[in-house]
Amino acid sequence: MFLKTTSLLPRVLLAGSLLLSNCSSAPDDKVERAGEPTIYNVEAEDPEMQMAMKQGKATFPQFMAAIAQPDSTITNPAIKVPYEQDGQTEFLWLTDPTIEHGTLYGIIGNKPEYTNQVKEGDKVVIDTTLMADWNYVQHNRLIGGYTVKLLRNRMSAEERADFDESTGWDFGQ
Repeated sequence: MFLKTTSLLPRVLLAGSLLLSNCSSAPDDKVERAGEPTIYNVEAEDPEMQMAMKQGKATFPQFMAAIAQPDSTITNPAIKVPYEQDGQTEFLWLTDPTIEHGTLYGIIGNKPEYTNQVKEGDKVVIDTTLMADWNYVQHNRLIGGYTVKLLRNRMSAEERADFDESTGWDFGQ
């Protein structure tokens, strides 16, 4: 079983979709897509990824508190949630979270690769019991983004430098 995580940042924000699949061996480390975020493959039972998602869930109230108050220093808020299809689970980043009549909504922030349940730009209800990670940028520093930071740390020095340059963010590590 492996996870696939779509990009760390399409268009300077997002950090991936994850795909769970039953495979006896992990596929290539990443899938490059022209004009779309790279998909990073991670084994589903990867203890570091499991810990990153657990940390995202545990700290989700921090995210909600941060976005609940108007703050012009907070940009790019997003929540990572799963979509299951054909025995696989793809996690996508939902951007621009809003609360309407007590319900949390987000916009599919990148092109799904493995699910056709949603498409980029769709407005969807966010089931917070299923979320795996969250992030926002404040004063050019990535807050949250535990899965993003893990994948970034696993990049080669050259990939990491390119990634850091493309975002302009401080990763606080």
